[in-house]
Parts: sequence; C-alpha cells; structure tokens
Amino acid sequence: MSTSSISDWFAHDRFGMFIHWGLYSNPAGVWKGEKAKHSYSEWLQGGNRIPREEYQKLTEIFDPTEFNAEEWIGEAKRAGMKYFLITAKHHDGFALWPTKASTYNVMDATPFGRDILGELAEACRKFNIKLGFYYSHWQDWEGTGGDICSVHMEGEDGEGYQHPCQTAFAEYWDKKCLVQVRELMENYSPAFFWFDTWSEDSYTMITDERQNELIDLIKEIDPACLVNSRIQFLKPSDRVDFLSMMDNSYPEEGFDKPWETSGTLNHSWGYHALDFDWKSSEQLIQYLIGNASLGGNYQLNVGPMGTGLFQPAAIRRLREIGAWIDVNGESLYGTQASPLGKMPWGKITSRPLENGTTVLYLHLWEIQPDTALHVEGLTANVVEAKVLETGQSVTTESGAQGTWVQLPAELATLGLPVIAVVVERTA
Repeated sequence: MSTSSISDWFAHDRFGMFIHWGLYSNPAGVWKGEKAKHSYSEWLQGGNRIPREEYQKLTEIFDPTEFNAEEWIGEAKRAGMKYFLITAKHHDGFALWPTKASTYNVMDATPFGRDILGELAEACRKFNIKLGFYYSHWQDWEGTGGDICSVHMEGEDGEGYQHPCQTAFAEYWDKKCLVQVRELMENYSPAFFWFDTWSEDSYTMITDERQNELIDLIKEIDPACLVNSRIQFLKPSDRVDFLSMMDNSYPEEGFDKPWETSGTLNHSWGYHALDFDWKSSEQLIQYLIGNASLGGNYQLNVGPMGTGLFQPAAIRRLREIGAWIDVNGESLYGTQASPLGKMPWGKITSRPLENGTTVLYLHLWEIQPDTALHVEGLTANVVEAKVLETGQSVTTESGAQGTWVQLPAELATLGLPVIAVVVERTA
C-alpha cells in the first residue's frame, strides 16, 4: 500500500480536534499561587522545575468525574471535525491509559481509575471519528531515562533535570516508549500517531535508527496507521506520512506530502486558568480555509479543564465553526488547493467534477457587497455561479485577464460567505 493511498482520508477530511489533557489540567498554569513560568500549562513541571515527587502528587487529585467521552467526541462532530487526537502521554510521562510499562498512569495512580483512551476510542467508533494519539517519544520527565529540552528548561542542572546518557535513554526507549506505543496500537487501533520534536536536543536521542524502529513497530501492526514528521522535526524519515508544522504556523505555500497545522483556541495548549487570549471564530475559520486552499489540514486544540469539561468559550467557538461548516462544508472536505494564485480578497479551494467541470470555491474575506470582484487568472468559461449558503445566483463576466464576479448586496448579512463558481476545464 503506497503512502499516498493510506493518507487519502487525511487529506480529504481537512479538520480535526487536538486535545491536551493531563495532570497539569488541575493546577491550570498556576503553581503555589503564582502564574507558571512557561506560558503553556502542560509545561508546568518542566518550566517550574518542580521536583518529580512533588509534581507526581498531582495524581492524587486527578479525578475528572465530569469527563464524558461521548460529549467530547460529540462536540468534535458538531464542529465539523473528522478526526480526534489526544495527548496519550505528554512530556511529564503520565499515561491516560492503564499501561503495563509504568504505574504512572490514570488507572494505577489516580482516584479516577478509568481507561480514558478506551472510552474515547469507543466514542470515536460510535460517531465515526478517526482516533489518533499524541505520544511524547523524546521527552519524558517521569525519571525513567527520557530526555528534557534545555531550551525550555533553563539549562540542564537542578532538581534532577539533565539530559540522560545514551544508556539511560536506551532503557527508557526499550522499556517504556516502544512498549507503550505497542500497547496503544494493539489496544486502541489508532488511525495515526503524532510525535513531537522541535530542537537540536532531540537529534542525539531520536536517531535515524530509532525513527525507523518506531515506524517499523507501527507499520508491522497496521500498515495504514499514519506517522507525522515531528517524529524528528529536523531530519524526518522519508517514511513519514504527513508533515506537521510548528505550533500555530501557517505556511504561504503547500507541500508535496499531506500536511497540517495544529493551532490553539487561545494561547496555551493545556487548560490555563489565566489565559484569556481567545481567537475569534472568524479567525479560526480563516486558518482552516487558508490551509485548505494550499492543500493542508487544521487541527484545532482544546484544553479541557481538570474536571473533564470544555470551557464555555471553547464550546461557543466550536459550535460557531460547526454552524459555518454546516452550510459551507462542500468547500472544505475533499477539496484541492487553489489552481490560481493568491487573491487579495480571500482564498480559493477547488473540486474537479466527473462531468468535465471544476468548482472553484471563492472564500470571501475582504469584500464590499454590491460591487464586482476580480478573480485574476480565471479565464475558463463559467457554467454557473452561486452563493453556497443561500443558493443565490451570481452573475459573472470573463475576460482575457480573469473573471469579474458581481457580489450580491445580500452578502452583507453573511459571515465569511463562499461563492461556488463552476467552470469548464481547459485541460
């Protein structure tokens, strides 16, 4: 099975939910009455250099009794998301499933004592949502030989946070990382893995040999399971299935491989009680469509509270995005990148049809209703044009340099409107 064929679903689906949730969700970016040093709440242990024994006592209060897997996946479904990704194990080393590799997990170490991943896997099957796992293969702060990132942990000394020797990392790799990835594959059958590196620190540990060993393990169990490029961001294997951009990074050009941006609703990935920097629904939709216009995906992150609930501000944005997708979804799912250049007024996605025509979806961001819009380079014969949400017909006039599209005055009442223009294919 070729890489292109197994990743077809990923390129088609375009939109997924990312979840950062763990022990850090209860302190929520605040430690001993003060705002945590790192602005990402999931970096609490590393950023504040909390002694391991002290941080690991957070297991005693991890009891998210309001967690409901079906409610989470239902929100993803209503938002128009097609796949779901969760931090099975983040950098702190704590596992959200009953792993046999360490007692530092939700079943053995917390009063909650439930298999979070198992419940989410069942809910994903019910709602026909594909399941993926974030797994921190490079960093692990439990104290079992995993690495640290000196860039974010202010050097390598103090409180036992140093780079491990190769022997210690090899033991972590063999006895924890590989064991846990095998468990995740065999117990939950994920559709994809999202690994995480970004600095030169990682390269001495995540070597070419270890990349291939990890990919081999996954592909031997399920050849169709996708692996992302941040398995080694600086030097990913040619065998990775899709490219992951840096955090909240939106490129200006597309790529040959399927690719995605993972982005946040506000600033922190994990729930942060003092993070009020929320992005608007309109901005989030623009990120989604901007990537789709270049052939890319968008994974929008939610940081659930320690109780297991989504914040109301998160739910509002998810539902507003879902309402937009309800009427404009055909301009997103299964579309291709724009065949035209950049436009000053918005973005374009496209869809070739079997009858020899192509639909160009004009996503209008900067417009004046009741004026004419120029689509530079669109010289093909226009068969039909209409507002996607309302079905209102739109008049066009083609010329040697492009096509003029008359914008109805009624567009003023629509948020981020889309005009579907059907044209004859010239090749």
